[in-house]
Amino acid sequence: MAARTRGRRCILRLAVVLPIFVGMCGTAPGHADNDWKIEELLSRFAYFNQSGFGYQSQAGPGPKGSEDLHVWNPAFYLRARQNEKVEHTMVVPVDIITSASTDAIDVMTSASRTNETITFDITTRYEEPADDTMSFRYGFHLEEWYRSVFAGFGYARELAEDNATIAMNVNGYVDVFRPYGPFGGLQPPGDKRDTRGALNANLEVSQILSRTTLVKAGYGVTWQAGELITPWNSVPVGCNAEVTACLGRTQERFPNRRLRNAFSGLLAQHIPVTHSTLRLHYRFYFDDFDVRAHTMKVELYQYATPRAYIRASYRAHHQNSVYFWTRAIDLVDFDPTAPRTADSDLAEFWAHEVGGKLMIYVDPNASVHRVDVGFTRYWRTNDLIVDVVSLGYARLF
Repeated sequence: MAARTRGRRCILRLAVVLPIFVGMCGTAPGHADNDWKIEELLSRFAYFNQSGFGYQSQAGPGPKGSEDLHVWNPAFYLRARQNEKVEHTMVVPVDIITSASTDAIDVMTSASRTNETITFDITTRYEEPADDTMSFRYGFHLEEWYRSVFAGFGYARELAEDNATIAMNVNGYVDVFRPYGPFGGLQPPGDKRDTRGALNANLEVSQILSRTTLVKAGYGVTWQAGELITPWNSVPVGCNAEVTACLGRTQERFPNRRLRNAFSGLLAQHIPVTHSTLRLHYRFYFDDFDVRAHTMKVELYQYATPRAYIRASYRAHHQNSVYFWTRAIDLVDFDPTAPRTADSDLAEFWAHEVGGKLMIYVDPNASVHRVDVGFTRYWRTNDLIVDVVSLGYARLF
């Protein structure tokens, strides 16, 4: 408990100190062309309210346990220019999470009732010559039970007098985490750790077709290896036909390799007469767990005044389940070495999302200030609803 408390205090100190430090940097004047210069500061607060039920949850009241989740998410973004060729961006989301699904894990200490996380995600871009941009991404993630580091490299090339762009990047991730015990029990004794890693590569091509039309196509592939489970997820065991009463639970089990692929496309059309922009997205995903998923999204941007616009969006998603998904395991046929999961995120479902955002620009004497407020509702056919409210403020220098 003492280690967890120290970890929480460290994360909260970072969350408090960072915006103060960034604000001080933003007010520092530059004295030469090669001095560091803050170009954009952004702070945003979002609140996530999730409700629903899933068979992987141990929170009760039955085998299909509560998935109630509350997340308070302050986030900070900084863009700074080191010189005319080098630019840095830093994104720091801080999550404070209350999750019913994990409450039953630490039945002695109840340590999982709240969980604080913080991520530092930094990208350095280098432009030389004018048509070429190299980027280096690096950072880490801290959580009570989980540590992660990541790094990547990207390259982008402007073509056809800047009317076309080809971009690619490669990223690597390593996670180290503390596993939870099976059957809804306590954490295992000692200092056991599990690990996993991932390699990701992406290719994207965009083309300006006219003064008002842009198209984009992309492909991404991710290879994962190691312990791929979510440690606190479990699978009901020995249940009746309706899966309303069960004898117990066992921890989920995954294959130790996964290959994931995704193709995506975008069409953006601006309508000058109405000061509107329409964006159409499509994504096809498939992997070697036999998942096939289709996602479509429509966004409409509409300027209400020269300094304010409204964004409305709708997204539809359908996927089938992984080949080893189940609501419950029959004791007669139970194979402890076979893959298994009851995770509702890996089941078959339809999902829908509607959202809106209002963005307002304010232009005082020396800089531009921007304020936005948004709301999103997400729901799906396997009993899950998520509402998100966000408020953001940005300053451009």
